[in-house]
Amino acid sequence: MKSIITFILVLSTAIAFAQPEYSDLSRQVLTIGIHGRTNCQPPGSSIRIVPDGAWEKIMDKTNAEAIGTGFIYEYNNEKYIITCEHVVFRASEIKGYDSAYNAYDLEYVGQDTFYDLTVLKFKNKSDAVRFTSVRLNTEPAVPGTLVWNIGYWAADGKSNRRAGEVITGNAMIESDEVVAGKIEFIETTATLLRGYSGGPLYNDATGEVLGMNTKRHNGYNMYYTLRSSTVERVVRDIINYGGVRRAYLGLRFSQSKRANQPVIINAVLDDSPASKKKNILLNSQVRRINGKPVKTIYDALKIMEQIAPNTEVVLDVNKSPSSIKIKAQVIDNQRLKQIAKYAIRENTDDDCIDIIEKGTHVTLIRSNDVEMNIETLGFRLNEQDYLIYCLNDLVQFGTLTRLLGLYGRLEVDDHKRHYSPLKIRLSPTPDKRVLYY
Repeated sequence: MKSIITFILVLSTAIAFAQPEYSDLSRQVLTIGIHGRTNCQPPGSSIRIVPDGAWEKIMDKTNAEAIGTGFIYEYNNEKYIITCEHVVFRASEIKGYDSAYNAYDLEYVGQDTFYDLTVLKFKNKSDAVRFTSVRLNTEPAVPGTLVWNIGYWAADGKSNRRAGEVITGNAMIESDEVVAGKIEFIETTATLLRGYSGGPLYNDATGEVLGMNTKRHNGYNMYYTLRSSTVERVVRDIINYGGVRRAYLGLRFSQSKRANQPVIINAVLDDSPASKKKNILLNSQVRRINGKPVKTIYDALKIMEQIAPNTEVVLDVNKSPSSIKIKAQVIDNQRLKQIAKYAIRENTDDDCIDIIEKGTHVTLIRSNDVEMNIETLGFRLNEQDYLIYCLNDLVQFGTLTRLLGLYGRLEVDDHKRHYSPLKIRLSPTPDKRVLYY
């Protein structure tokens, strides 16, 4: 009996030692408050309050319009704040709050729409000394690992935690219920409430952060955290380059939503790294990329997301007996504009024949010579769940074309069309998903 008690005491001490102390948490985690939004907020949009009214208490305390969570990450001797893009979506002013609800002005560094991740920093650099960085564990999460997440600080300064365990360390979401981000998740049983988005997921045994809490699956007790290995890669690209550097071949991968259909290259863009191999690649079936098998468009997505620009990509397709080698470039702003124009000019069936930048607007030209200045672009799942972006230039249009191609369509609004947006197909046929790289 004595040995059992001793074992329990040792185990409890080890866990208590491993977990970040409360004082450490208060220096690692921030409540993120949104004060004001930029224009083009979709009509009817509102903040959905959690049942216990916790959001209302914090918004009364901070006068914030919406709240979320963020955590501190140090890189190159500078402290940054990581959170979800949807937390600070269209925010005109962002504040971070510590556990005592002292306010700190924050500003944008950059974001990545696909991974739903934004990097912020303190406007006043002297504020950063009050905080300390989390320790990221970039190793694959092991199923069964005990974990806990933390959301925004409670009104009394206590931490909001939910415990659980890892189900899988390499989850993917194929459901159309999730708009942004499909890959690189840890799935856990640790409940994510509204306002927890952007917060850290801690390994209970080590106190290390396994990832950034991102989303929950509608209708299911399934909670997803973006893996720390991906968080680190995306954050460093944003800080070093202003955005995630992705490989560009000039290909559009496509796959029918029907079962057991192959992945096809159904477009090769002009003046692209792949354009010299267009005769072989166009309408070919993709079998492998860099030696890895491709059976679904999500396979292609996972492989291409890991390929760095300016490296050689090896494609195996059914129209060629040998591998095809292509030197990838980077998906820069010019390439994003090219993708935007291609997606519209190819798709005349929706009465759209061209898209241009006109002054400070993106203008859609329709076949009856009517010009439509686009104010927003996005994708609506239902009346409550949507992803709507203000649109300022063709770079943003190209970015969202790449993101929403997995749904086969996007929707654009001018100031008159919020309740009946113009739907534009991104795929030649409505049952296909497409992916530009």
